[in-house]
Amino acid sequence: MASYPRGGRFPPGLPPTPVTPQDSARYTREMLESLRKIALGQGQVTLAHLLGLAAMEAKHLGGQAQDT
Repeated sequence: MASYPRGGRFPPGLPPTPVTPQDSARYTREMLESLRKIALGQGQVTLAHLLGLAAMEAKHLGGQAQDT
């Protein structure tokens, strides 16, 4: 694992690639879907449902980011 100096600074060289809205929405959707599966496995049906709705919203937002 890379070691970075304290204070949130990046190592010298090229700056990190910016995260696009599409990438952010895709990552968020993937995380929400994973959390939904965990909630279902624990019998947390309402939480799983809400996470599913949030994942659908993230998917919608990711689609909007592609269109712009």
